[in-house]
Amino acid sequence: MGDIFVLREEGPLFSRSADCAGVIAVFGPTYIEAVLTDIDTFGLPVSAAEHLLMPQSLVNLNRGLHSMRRQQHDEHQRLLMHVFNNRSVEAMHETICAGLERFVRGWSYNQRISLLEEMRRLTLELSGCLLFDQRYSESSSLAALARKYFHMRRDVTSAVNPQDETRRTELITLGSSLDEGMRKYVGWCRDSGGSSEGLLAKLACLQVGDEYSFSEDEAIAHGNVTIISANEPIAVALTWTLLILSQMPDLRRALGDRAQLLNSVVNESLRLFTPNALMSRITTRDTLLGDIRLPERCELVLCPFLAHRDAKVFPQPLQFLPSRWQSTKPSPFEYFPFGAGGHGCIGRALGLKIIRTALAFLMQRYELLLALDQEIDWSIDIIFTPANDPVMILQKPGTTNLEAGTVLGPITDLFQI
Repeated sequence: MGDIFVLREEGPLFSRSADCAGVIAVFGPTYIEAVLTDIDTFGLPVSAAEHLLMPQSLVNLNRGLHSMRRQQHDEHQRLLMHVFNNRSVEAMHETICAGLERFVRGWSYNQRISLLEEMRRLTLELSGCLLFDQRYSESSSLAALARKYFHMRRDVTSAVNPQDETRRTELITLGSSLDEGMRKYVGWCRDSGGSSEGLLAKLACLQVGDEYSFSEDEAIAHGNVTIISANEPIAVALTWTLLILSQMPDLRRALGDRAQLLNSVVNESLRLFTPNALMSRITTRDTLLGDIRLPERCELVLCPFLAHRDAKVFPQPLQFLPSRWQSTKPSPFEYFPFGAGGHGCIGRALGLKIIRTALAFLMQRYELLLALDQEIDWSIDIIFTPANDPVMILQKPGTTNLEAGTVLGPITDLFQI
């Protein structure tokens, strides 16, 4: 069934809750399933905006599905699937390819790039054209503003940074600009009579009868969470995958148009380097987890990073082995890079589509190699990310006698090739 370990007998670890009744770590698919499927008993911790006593409009910016109780959650999830289902996502293929074509116009052979920085630029380009109607004059700046707000919020609320009233004020100013911009966009979409393009326009204009399915606040909240989800986690996932492929020339050159192999590479990369490495939940009432009684306000920590390294499910867990996915069929609570149960990511199909399409596109046009031997460290600050940005060099596919740098440093303790 897995195990439960006490990490702290009192006080929070990640949840910021002053009245936290201790912290436990939860392992094993049975316990993980129990936590992730009962979203009323195991809720999300207080948000950073609430913790910082920010205006209600900024608290609303991050009120996605995870912050909802069961009845409202299920209703909103059903509605959102009209926007983010597989058919809608696949229909965006040409838009993604056109965005990638625009992006690589700034690349040239023998150019050196900072990989994470470039993947952030790439996902910003794609999120702008996928989510927003390109006829809207402020679409690109609005996507950039949402990304800037996410990064500032992460910095201001980080446990390693002291509370700073000046930075908090700057965050409120930035968030207020984002909220205002999102309200203008929702209004513009609705004024267009449903003719607007882009996934956020579909979300804002979704109707049941003559009524909009989502209030203005709800459309803004779901829209902002979608922008965040379509940027940093995908940029990080692409960075880790391209870094690994830079060390595996045979696999890199074998990818081509082989969709099944590409899917296996993505699955394996998300297994070893899932951006969603840690998850935190809070008990909303006294409850049993297995035969363990947990008090109200107990913090639970779930760790996909470790679950994905369970040798019973994934033999040779540190090896990067895309071939394992020809036979490995983990349950949704043994492998959950996009969450699972009631807390599964509604944008999973969109995220995978962007990652797979971007990798296939880039691999056909470039050899992305580590420019020099480099020590790469890692950090977890909401997202599992490189602590220092790998420097890559862009080479023409098929070029002979390419010399790639070697990945060194702490990251090499986490995988083997």
